[in-house]
Amino acid sequence: MAAPSPTRSTPTRSKEARAPAVLPGLDFYAFLDTLGVAVYMTDAKGAITYFNEAAVALWGRRPELGELWSGSWRLYWPDGRPMAHNEGPMATALNEDRPIRGVEAELERPDGTRAVFMAYPTPLHDGTGRLVGAVDVLVDVTERRKAEEALRAAAEALAASNMVKDEFLGLVSHELRTPVTTIFGNAHLLRGRAGLLATEETESMLTDIADESNRLLGIIENLLLLTRLGSGTPPEQEPQLIAHVTRNAVDGHRQHHPERSISLEVQPGQMVVEADRGHLEMLLDNLLTNATKYSPGSTEIEVVVSSDDREACVRVLDRGIGIGDADTSQLFTAFYRTDAAKMRTNGLGIGLAVCQRIVDSLGGRIWAQPREGGGTEAGFALPLAVVSPD
Repeated sequence: MAAPSPTRSTPTRSKEARAPAVLPGLDFYAFLDTLGVAVYMTDAKGAITYFNEAAVALWGRRPELGELWSGSWRLYWPDGRPMAHNEGPMATALNEDRPIRGVEAELERPDGTRAVFMAYPTPLHDGTGRLVGAVDVLVDVTERRKAEEALRAAAEALAASNMVKDEFLGLVSHELRTPVTTIFGNAHLLRGRAGLLATEETESMLTDIADESNRLLGIIENLLLLTRLGSGTPPEQEPQLIAHVTRNAVDGHRQHHPERSISLEVQPGQMVVEADRGHLEMLLDNLLTNATKYSPGSTEIEVVVSSDDREACVRVLDRGIGIGDADTSQLFTAFYRTDAAKMRTNGLGIGLAVCQRIVDSLGGRIWAQPREGGGTEAGFALPLAVVSPD
């Protein structure tokens, strides 16, 4: 008989009681050594008497023969609680003298890595039925568990995405219905009763159609830009005079809101930034629109353009409802609206999200904060362009 390997205990059974060869010329233990699955054996008291190399690879260590219950360094229950070795599957199988099938546990190796396995310990008996030990087969299911967790995470993400989609469709439907209804109703009246309406009524209806059409166009443009920037499509940038673009945006806003007082203060000097002109105009229009929507018509909106040696800054200040106790980090999240904003007027909550993405695409920063004395300061800063002398 060949000398036992370091991973086997010296058999105490007689030669006649030894396990038969699995194949002619192949020793039973040599057969276990060739298996790609972890196998180990203990005596009736749980002392390890044998383990193969697959078990060493799974445990991450080579235990001493005689160690109790398992060669794992540390064990854990599936819920993460520490598992004592005398609580493990092998201990249960021996203490209760019954086979255990497919008990899942997690082990930690000395190097800190972990593996999830399923244990199949089976008690062994001699010819008289006396318990003499047990053999345990450990199946590494770490990769399967990772795949299951990834699948579960994907399913949860899909469910969350569907909820967001449903909420989005509901919001959009609600927000589009109002302007479309106004446009359709007034257009229908004008077509059927144009000759019977007073001039003032006709002008009022046309004004409503123009205002609601402009509102509808703004919603659509914001949604398109939010989608385009979210897909990673970079804007085409070219040098822009930030003061000039801001002045045009303020003038355009005044035309649509002649009842509002808007002041513009521009710091002297040339302030050039690299930006897409259309994106920059939409950024300014969204900030001005918010200031108009959420502040009394009798108060003034202030726009301040300034710069330092690194960046140009535009601030829009109002004396409106403010942001209260809202989480400022949430203000720029799509579809987020404060309770005060919901009570004030309808809206999708995408304007500031669009502003955030525009500023991010231009390498700048954006903020919204309470204004001293009441109201809100919303602003952004963009890096100054390096203008080479010609």
